[in-house]
Amino acid sequence: MPAFYRAHGLRVCSALPLPFDSLPAPVQDVDVTVRLGAVPVELSGRDIVRSAMWQARPGTFLMENEGVARYLVEGGREVTVAPLGGDDADVAAFLANTPFTVLLQQRGLLTLHGASVATDQGAVLLLGRSGIGKSSLAAALVERGFPLIADDVAGIAIAGERVMVLPASTSLRLWADTLEQMRWRGRGESKMRRGVEKYLVAAERSCAEPMPIRAAFVLTASASNAIGIEPVSERDALSLLWSNTHRRYAMAAIGKGRTRFCAVAAMARRVPVALVTRPRHPFLLDALADRVQDACSAASVSAERTQPLTVLPPREPRKRRTAHSASSGPPPGCGATS
Repeated sequence: MPAFYRAHGLRVCSALPLPFDSLPAPVQDVDVTVRLGAVPVELSGRDIVRSAMWQARPGTFLMENEGVARYLVEGGREVTVAPLGGDDADVAAFLANTPFTVLLQQRGLLTLHGASVATDQGAVLLLGRSGIGKSSLAAALVERGFPLIADDVAGIAIAGERVMVLPASTSLRLWADTLEQMRWRGRGESKMRRGVEKYLVAAERSCAEPMPIRAAFVLTASASNAIGIEPVSERDALSLLWSNTHRRYAMAAIGKGRTRFCAVAAMARRVPVALVTRPRHPFLLDALADRVQDACSAASVSAERTQPLTVLPPREPRKRRTAHSASSGPPPGCGATS
């Protein structure tokens, strides 16, 4: 029997268990269908771009994870999966990453590599390379009362003059050391893949509605012992957003290169972006969450670059703030995860 899920604002019908939020069956008018079936080893025809692991042409993307599965993504609506020996958890974990990211791109969305939380002034994006601490920072902010919108991949839609992030998941993807640091062991976490100490953990509060983006923070690490937050120009914002596009190689290959450029340019023009520098070692998670939370609180209620972020100087270390002290209440469409 197929199962139904919600991810990035889409209703998904799948023949495989997926690491997305479950929906009660049956669901009418699904947006995406995931099925088991035969998948070709190679694409045929013209205008095919090939790499070691994937092949693509406009509207079609083929990827193989050796020993796990082969995936065919078509038209932003269908994913066909041919398992190659991987167990269900591995097959689903890989599907939720690159194939589903490309599916969002086929639907005309910009995909950024990062997490997002909701504030009463709009969504805040936390971007950066793998392992920089995006999910850990999102978890720390969720604990302080900010509902989760997305983790790992943020789907971005341009709606008129507004830049919106789509609700992706009510779960965070956290490494074992972050679970220990956050004291989140025993919260019903489930291992994402064999041999990898990364876990899915349900967030205590999440947001179910698309939300305008208030600001984007791009995380980097340095040898300095200080945490710095520096607003950047529109030109630098464009460069940072461009380089933090998730699976950016695929967008041009599937015929969405212009879509990516226009979306990144619109976002750089309308959304304040700041570069966040944290010490490489140790990872000062509470102090980092303090600085980002302060930057969000100091910001004026606007998503326009003409009213940029106001960055406050660092404060003395303090005890971890609880969810009750983070805000007066969740934004509309957000709340405790059932």
